[in-house]
Amino acid sequence: MIKISSLDDIVKNGLCIGCGLCKSIAGNSLQMEMSDKGNLEPKELKPISDETLEEIKKVCPGVIAEGPVQNKENEGSKHDDIWGYYYDLFYSWSLDPKIRFQSSTGGLLNGLSLYLLEKNKVDFIMHTAGDKDNPMQNVVKYSYNREDLLNCESRSRYGPSSPLSEFHKALDKKQTFAFVGKPCDAGAIRLLSKSDKRVDQYCKYIFTLVCGGFQELTKSQEFIESFNVKEQELKEFRYRGFGNPGRMYIKTKDNREFDKDYNSFWGDESNWKVPFRCKICPDAIGESADIAALDTWRGGSPKGEDEGFNAVITRTKKGIEIFNQAVKEGYIHKGDKLTIEDIKDFQPHQTSKKKAVFARHLGMKNKNLPTIETKNLRIEELYKMNDDEFNKQQQEGVAKRVGN
Repeated sequence: MIKISSLDDIVKNGLCIGCGLCKSIAGNSLQMEMSDKGNLEPKELKPISDETLEEIKKVCPGVIAEGPVQNKENEGSKHDDIWGYYYDLFYSWSLDPKIRFQSSTGGLLNGLSLYLLEKNKVDFIMHTAGDKDNPMQNVVKYSYNREDLLNCESRSRYGPSSPLSEFHKALDKKQTFAFVGKPCDAGAIRLLSKSDKRVDQYCKYIFTLVCGGFQELTKSQEFIESFNVKEQELKEFRYRGFGNPGRMYIKTKDNREFDKDYNSFWGDESNWKVPFRCKICPDAIGESADIAALDTWRGGSPKGEDEGFNAVITRTKKGIEIFNQAVKEGYIHKGDKLTIEDIKDFQPHQTSKKKAVFARHLGMKNKNLPTIETKNLRIEELYKMNDDEFNKQQQEGVAKRVGN
């Protein structure tokens, strides 16, 4: 199998997710650039040292993914072969009607973030928001108050983003914060905490969503082009929200408005433009987070609009503690208890992918290609439980995608 000896090896083999942690580590030696395909990728402005490359490889989600081991933070929790460690499963949503309506689902993560800010549990929230100058693209956002947090396009951003590109800058502030991002981002932060003690000192909470992958920017460009709109004409761009799931919506600088229903973007999987790294992701369910939020559509897709209902997975003791405090203080509603079977019904594609991932990794190895080193995520154990024909299909399918 090819050994990863450069950042280019990660990118050209489809392993880069564009998170930007390499940029955060390497500083001005790197910048994140949008590729022709519509993915954010690192570009070396000057050669990075072998020492820096090794530092990056220890935390890069394109090189390594680790789940939590049993420790004091998840002591006494339940465990599932697919979903990992968890304590409690509930329906949940923000008790602020505006947040609940405008958020992607029920406003759970916004509600928790607002609680942390207003009760001085952290100094700021580090998250992703839409770029005001380029609304279809994303920027890193530091929110210090309600207006910062809610007055930006921060609901589900299904395009490429580099949420960790400024993570070391966040640590350098020497202020406490919560991070809200994708599962792969959460895993990378946990890996970084092994070598940088400041992570646990300042990054007090990690919240994530259960992730179906994001779309390359070219998919969003196709959407706006269907209305004969160009990117430079945009004033607003949102993927969902203002209802659950809400409609995809754009507004131009000259106040023309266009929208389509959510399923027009996600309904036909054959038209997805998901990065290859998402297709071989060993943890799309947020096992490294303190709290994970997810949609609650039976069978895995929305049948219409509703008021907005999240499910919450509390994965650590401090996740339980902060969730219950937010409930007690009136920021979050704690609804009916759920079972792990409910979660699997809400997210059937996550169950299928978790079972398929190890075979997909084998397909890459059989083509002498690098893949993600994976620990504590049970993908090999699940592979051994699968039907042989299923494993064969997944292995051969990846082999065909990556070519001869």
